[in-house]
Amino acid sequence: MATTISQAFNEFKSRLELSESFQKKITTHHNAIREWIENYGPKIETKLIGSLQRNTRIQPRPKDTFDIDILVILGSFERWVASDGITPKDALDKVEDIISEHETYDKMGPETDSPTIIIKYADNTKVEIVPAYVDNIGQYADGTPALPKGRGYWIPKRNRWTIADYDYDAEYISKKNEEADGYLIPTIKMLKAVKRNLFPIMKSYHLEVIAVNVIPTIVSYLRNNKYQISYPLLVYSFFLTAKDEIIKSAVIPGSKSPNADEYLDFNTKYRLSEIFKKISKCCESLIKLNGRDAIEGWKELFGEPFPAYG
Repeated sequence: MATTISQAFNEFKSRLELSESFQKKITTHHNAIREWIENYGPKIETKLIGSLQRNTRIQPRPKDTFDIDILVILGSFERWVASDGITPKDALDKVEDIISEHETYDKMGPETDSPTIIIKYADNTKVEIVPAYVDNIGQYADGTPALPKGRGYWIPKRNRWTIADYDYDAEYISKKNEEADGYLIPTIKMLKAVKRNLFPIMKSYHLEVIAVNVIPTIVSYLRNNKYQISYPLLVYSFFLTAKDEIIKSAVIPGSKSPNADEYLDFNTKYRLSEIFKKISKCCESLIKLNGRDAIEGWKELFGEPFPAYG
């Protein structure tokens, strides 16, 4: 409950953080799976990837499924070969075999959905395991550069090898959060609440990539021009800018990861642009309000995590 916008957003920001009990549950799940996989072979390593690695995950709603993404590093790729090399299917099969040797995980019926092996828990959490090889080649099989060599991972996707720059992407977002005086990651989490409420078709990583390219610039502008920085203003400014940015390619500068928008066609991007335009107009109106009307309006935008007036 809150009676001012400042109180409401502070409480909202806190509610989006993973609760202690939920954090304990997911830690138990991923530690158990990672320990089993790493004990299978001395050269196998695992690490968290996705929003947990980037620290951008938000507390799920009661009926939401929570994804835990784990990277399984099976070795490294040193060169491409014409035949008898490791195929994407080989990597997926190897990880699935490791998982299936565990009696409990085998009974849970692990599923393969490239590039992941999926294990579903009864408590509405889901572990997605991605097999990977460190990139020591620096280029795709067709000669397309993928520099720098020694950074990023080859993962299976659509029965082909593609590169993912998980560590660089996470470090870049963390760095930009510092440059934005700590406003970037909390704002991303607020934007994710809007996403799941109003435009769930958009992937979270895509939203993060646009945000990391937009929010630090907005913060810098506000700071340099002596404006007061607030989360309502950052959310409004994001949608005002992102209605145009959503049409463009979305990539983290310097990253080897594929464009974050590659799953969308132009028509879908245009529909999202129109949604963003409506949201920006809504935010523009809400910023002028205070008290009950403002809090109820923001709650309609963000959904249940936002506190009620009172």
